[in-house]
Amino acid sequence: MKTRMIHLAALVVLILMIPAVLQAQMPIRQPLFRVSVPFAFVAGGVHLPAGDYSVYHPGDPYLVVIEKDDGRARAMAYVHPSATKSDEASTKLVFNKYGDQYFLSQVWTEPDQEVHHCFRCQAEQALLAQAGKRELVVVAAKR
Repeated sequence: MKTRMIHLAALVVLILMIPAVLQAQMPIRQPLFRVSVPFAFVAGGVHLPAGDYSVYHPGDPYLVVIEKDDGRARAMAYVHPSATKSDEASTKLVFNKYGDQYFLSQVWTEPDQEVHHCFRCQAEQALLAQAGKRELVVVAAKR
């Protein structure tokens, strides 16, 4: 009975230490850029409110993370990167607008001169099929 209690106590201590160990191994994320989006929008199928956001590239070339600066909203968008022409390079988000709904379409990153094209979610595909046309809206990164 005594050895069971010791084993149980050791297990509890190990479980309590796991978050500290994992956090120590996680790299510190530096945002690619910050942006203030003046309207609610959809990114990666997730509805996000208007506000200030940080955009991250977590090391996977096919993933972009956009997170509200207060930490209350976050989305991961699957993308396919492609090189841009140097005269077009800038840091910005490009949205497709259908009526009063906005969908993240592209993430432009000036330092590496890449455009990350976002995959369309089902809701956007349905709106595109229904409306047939879209308007592009550009939001530049904060300097």
